[in-house]
Amino acid sequence: MSKPRSDKAGPDAKKKKGPIRRFLEWPIRIVLGLVGLLLLYLALAVVLGLITTNSDWKQAESGRRVYVITNGVHTSFILPRGAGDDNWLRFVPFEKASNANCPYIEFGWGDRGFYLETPQWSDLKVSTALEAVFLPSSTVMHVDYWEWEPPVKDHIRRLVLDDEEYGRLVDFIKESFALDSSEKVQRIPDAGYHDRDAFFQAKGSYSLFYTCNDWTNAGLKEAGVKTAIWSPFDKAILYHLPAAQEK
Repeated sequence: MSKPRSDKAGPDAKKKKGPIRRFLEWPIRIVLGLVGLLLLYLALAVVLGLITTNSDWKQAESGRRVYVITNGVHTSFILPRGAGDDNWLRFVPFEKASNANCPYIEFGWGDRGFYLETPQWSDLKVSTALEAVFLPSSTVMHVDYWEWEPPVKDHIRRLVLDDEEYGRLVDFIKESFALDSSEKVQRIPDAGYHDRDAFFQAKGSYSLFYTCNDWTNAGLKEAGVKTAIWSPFDKAILYHLPAAQEK
């Protein structure tokens, strides 16, 4: 005689998910998805940062000394001021730097909000960081007028470019400025960190996929210098540049 079937589910039967549990699963899935995308982004940055472009490039025996500098997060170019028609002060004039005590000029492209609202790391706001990372945003060019030639250190790398390479880099930097109807740069009034720098309107949008370091990396590519395929962070740029040794 067989036992009557029970209407109750066995211990291995799948339990039904309640509405609260189903509701709570979505935030978890979203968080896991964002973490996965972040890990993928970091993995691509590492892999593509290690792959070299312009791998056959070598420093010129003689030429223009150009520097790449990083503050640990953001990279910039430092170029000689030049003379005559090649004098950078003809393109980015600044009354306090229009004397002989300005042999080098630094150019850094980046997010407008981050640059103008964060003079110190202690001034960084969560909203500014999130907007810079996740939303395409407007950009500015930071120009710093140096009173001395930069020293060669781990965070300051020296390159020697021939005339053709240097010319391509100069054109790249100039093309990054947003010009007015008179083909002049547009200085942002009352913007600066000290008395020897200035901010100008720039072209392009800052995003997670084109950062300040990508801009520097693009300039190196344009000049024909050995650099990374993609470098949203400064580490890959420094990895491909000549070691910090005096020459």
